[in-house]
Amino acid sequence: MIVLPVVAFLQLFLILKKNGTGLRKAFLAAATLFGTSLVLMTELLSILRLVTRGGVAISWLVLDVVCLIVYLKLARSANAVPARIQSDVEPAENRLDWASKALLGAAGLLVALVGITALLAPPGSIDVMAYHLPRVAMWINNHNVGFFPTANYTQLIYGSFAEYSIMHTMLLWGNDRLANMIQFFSFVGCAIAVSYIVEVLGGNRRSQMLAALLSLTIPEGILEASGAMNTYSAAFWIATATAFLLAFNKDSSWLNTICVGLAAGLAIFTKGTTYIILPFIVLVCWWMGSRASRILFLKRAVVFLALILAINAPQYLRNYEFDGSPLGVPLNYGEVHLTVQDIGVRSTAANILRNISFHVGTPVDSLNLKIERIFRGAMRMIGADPDDPRQMNWPGEKFVVNHTSFNEMLAGNPFHFLLLLTALGLFFVNFKRPENRPMIWYSLGLVAAFVAFSAIIKWHRWSSRFELSFFVLGAVIIALALTRYFPRRVVTGIAIVLLGWGLLNASINRYRSLIPFGRWQSAYGSRAQMYFSYNMDYLAPSYIAAAEEVNKTRCANVGINAYTPLPDPEIERSPDSFFTYPILALIHADGRRRTAWFAGVHTLAARYAERQPHPAACAVICLDCAKAPAKWDEYRSFPNHAVFENAVVFTSADKSAP
Repeated sequence: MIVLPVVAFLQLFLILKKNGTGLRKAFLAAATLFGTSLVLMTELLSILRLVTRGGVAISWLVLDVVCLIVYLKLARSANAVPARIQSDVEPAENRLDWASKALLGAAGLLVALVGITALLAPPGSIDVMAYHLPRVAMWINNHNVGFFPTANYTQLIYGSFAEYSIMHTMLLWGNDRLANMIQFFSFVGCAIAVSYIVEVLGGNRRSQMLAALLSLTIPEGILEASGAMNTYSAAFWIATATAFLLAFNKDSSWLNTICVGLAAGLAIFTKGTTYIILPFIVLVCWWMGSRASRILFLKRAVVFLALILAINAPQYLRNYEFDGSPLGVPLNYGEVHLTVQDIGVRSTAANILRNISFHVGTPVDSLNLKIERIFRGAMRMIGADPDDPRQMNWPGEKFVVNHTSFNEMLAGNPFHFLLLLTALGLFFVNFKRPENRPMIWYSLGLVAAFVAFSAIIKWHRWSSRFELSFFVLGAVIIALALTRYFPRRVVTGIAIVLLGWGLLNASINRYRSLIPFGRWQSAYGSRAQMYFSYNMDYLAPSYIAAAEEVNKTRCANVGINAYTPLPDPEIERSPDSFFTYPILALIHADGRRRTAWFAGVHTLAARYAERQPHPAACAVICLDCAKAPAKWDEYRSFPNHAVFENAVVFTSADKSAP
């Protein structure tokens, strides 16, 4: 049934193309309408508690039928507008030569390798296992996207577009085989978006091609594109909103108007960093338009805001009901503080240096130590403490310069960073040239967004991925600068280097490598084992054994006790207890064969237990419970138990095999 949403997207694309919309713009508009439809149908189905395989399939089938009717009507209409045809002969210097075509072929190979990896490997990374996919599993088991009892509030309060999309693939396909494809689609979509932005800004075909190639070769992006996080999805919606806003400056059609609002809404609904990045981009893109387009944009501001709210209002309401804030629990909660305390010039400058440091690491540890000393010295010169806890995400964390890495959580983008600095310098040095003025404003918006990001978001060594949007949008600046100021042979050489490094990243991802490499995790391993590949392999034996213990029973209703909030000082709060998705996947908790939920929750979210009722559990998998007497007492009504290291499986009397 996964073909149903695919058909819907293709029909939306064909409808737009039939109306005379260009290929790339039609792709972006179809994606925006598709994403909006996905969110709205999910929220509607949730109200009816029909977030099920059948409910989702019928919803997509209805959209397919509606799109088919519209397309057939357009096809029969005498007023149908033919697709735009480029009638003018393009200047020879703008045509793609054999070298450019070869580069596009290599880029196609890179995309294929990333796509194969996304299909072969199961979803991974600690964030995916701790909150991205557990929330999806809970929605599937509850048949709605309402809040549920959990000790991990990130499963509740954060934007959910990427997770909604993953949920649809899991329901229609039957498991998490396609969970990584959302990021992969965004990876490809970003390349299309930036090439379209360059076209809107007046770039020729070579600069458009180069922008797409630059986007596809971002190392951190390549590594993440075959996984199930949400950073690439946010980058795609930010780039799409930017593309339609720039298009609006030249053509204030209602298609551009609607797509600006919807894409911005989807970006916000995907990741919270959008609140910081997107306003600066919107401001400069608005200013880049003519006086007439700026005035019209302001007149339609109500429409933009209404569209943004239409997508985000349900989540705002759930968050507000949870703790009185539309954004949910404040970002400063628990032991982890995500926003900088005491924002100031010095702290911002220090964090700018820290965020730059992600992209200057080398494979040589001794050299990295020297680079780190330089950055530490620079921070001290401005009166900032390099290890200031008010600017660090985790308690006791120290500033370090990361080693060159093929791990999506630690990878930097050194070549792209150097190219972006060079491009910015070239445009600012040549700011008096009239053709550079749009790029000056565009660049100022990107730099301002980066400064604001550094001022607000705390640093930690795993947060280079949060900067992905800057590099995606930065591909526009680099592409236009390279084609304007560098000889074609030099640009071709740079592209070859980027593709070579990109192909390497696509082939030997640290945790899902297509080419067996040392002790790195291969993409061909057991899915059960690969759920634990992100340095959590020590949990695999106990988790897999606990799941097998439950699978041996007839039990169809399982509680997952994923937290041990005991006052006993000998029992530590362990992040291992938040690593819950592997258990849910291994016991096949798909809401049909087996239903699961988080049990033993005593946090603010415990009140949602009444709204998400379940039958009495016939088994409870209790993580971090083996040495917790209070937990043994809590589940004393279960006559059977089995201990697997620190996990305990409590079961009812009936343990017969199904």
